Amino acid sequence: MRIALARAVVVPAGLFALVLASRLPFVTHVLWAWDSVLYARALEQGFHVDFDLADQRPQPPGYLLYVASAAALRGILGDSNAALVAVSVLASALGALAVFLVARRFCGTGTSLFVAAGFAANPLVWTYGEVAYPYAVLALLSVTLAGLFWAVRPGPAFGPLLASFAFGLLSGFRQDLLLLLGTLWLWLVWPRAWRVRALAAALVVCGALVWLVPTVMLSEGFETYLTALTQQGGAVQTSYSVPAQGLAALSYNLRFTVYALGWGLLAFAVILAGLALGALLYRLRTRSDEHLTPSRGFFLAWVGPGLLFYVAVHIGEWGYVLSVLPALYVLAGALLARPVRMLRGPAGAWGALGAAVALAPALLFLAGTDRFSAAALARHDRAVVARVDYVRAHFPPDRTILVTREDFLTIRYYLPEYRTWLYDTQPYRDARKRKHAMRATTLVLFTRGLTPRQSLDVRYAQAADGVSIRYVSIEPGAVLEFYGDGFQVREQR
Repeated sequence: MRIALARAVVVPAGLFALVLASRLPFVTHVLWAWDSVLYARALEQGFHVDFDLADQRPQPPGYLLYVASAAALRGILGDSNAALVAVSVLASALGALAVFLVARRFCGTGTSLFVAAGFAANPLVWTYGEVAYPYAVLALLSVTLAGLFWAVRPGPAFGPLLASFAFGLLSGFRQDLLLLLGTLWLWLVWPRAWRVRALAAALVVCGALVWLVPTVMLSEGFETYLTALTQQGGAVQTSYSVPAQGLAALSYNLRFTVYALGWGLLAFAVILAGLALGALLYRLRTRSDEHLTPSRGFFLAWVGPGLLFYVAVHIGEWGYVLSVLPALYVLAGALLARPVRMLRGPAGAWGALGAAVALAPALLFLAGTDRFSAAALARHDRAVVARVDYVRAHFPPDRTILVTREDFLTIRYYLPEYRTWLYDTQPYRDARKRKHAMRATTLVLFTRGLTPRQSLDVRYAQAADGVSIRYVSIEPGAVLEFYGDGFQVREQR
């Protein structure tokens, strides 16, 4: 019994420690993206949700508990980016641990360790465990709540009631959990009597009020907060959803989602597809699906709503799929349970093969140069630091305009003394914009691909090894017209 107890503690503790240790050498030291700056603002200037970009600290709906967690770590680390990254590192290690613990409810310890290691070693998962973004937290909360719902569903009513309160409370880290896991929560409470369902719904609200009340108070009241929330939701729906944008949005969202899932699963996509096909053939041959019931409804309710939302409404970041990736890895473990029991041969050989398959994706992160790799993380840090230093050293703030797109807030954060233009062509259509350069004599083109439509002299400077910067000289008083991915000087005054 002591050996079994020690194994039950040592294996998950070792997994957590190894994942945590794997993250530490690759943490980023510069704010990663647009939203990262909004979270840093909240830490430095005080939490305040607003639709107006200038006042977002952070954007709606707020993520109060996520910001509060980072604030606690900032008090220790003394830096906003370091605090936000520390939250991601901890969430990444805890997420792998949670995948292991939930998978163990469906399969043996070895198989659970296999899928948890595969999840932790995946380049996309690893990347979001190193940056100032809340998607590692999304993965952790998704698998934690799903595991809690599964564990308490068969027991007395107290379990689902407690889980309902936890659901409302933990949504304070990511409010989209209410949408993404709402169907799974219904799966949890639906078998109960209507009184239990009603009380469970009330407890979800009570849990949500813990973070909603201070969020509203810090955001100038309920009316202001609700306005910001509805404007944000309306803007997303209008700009990105299939009902508003039609086939263009469907094509974009579907390709984006499939690409992210492909990176998030890699070889596990093939394993999962093969196992699912095998389970289907087994059911057709035996006319029995006992080994999938009731887990089939559980996994459908966990995965389906998220994928449907990302394809039909909006997926603006690769990390969104971290809400469903833990479910797919746990599902792989559940489907592997039966084949693993039928294996013949030395256990050590099968264990070595499993370790190789699970950990092979780590090579893509460690040795690769693609979007999800250690090289990409270092490249991002180096590029931001080099360009910021070069601009500050070579271009006077009163004569320079920085033209940016997705890096608008990052550049404003690190170069607050400069005039910065946000240029965005929208996701599916070109936009024509006219801007007056006033006294500026130099445009620094941070936006990749933005080029002049006339024969202007675009110059290149080497900010650092492998990091260049583009700039254009203009006359004071020039009026510039931006269209598509190009611009031209229309007139001068």
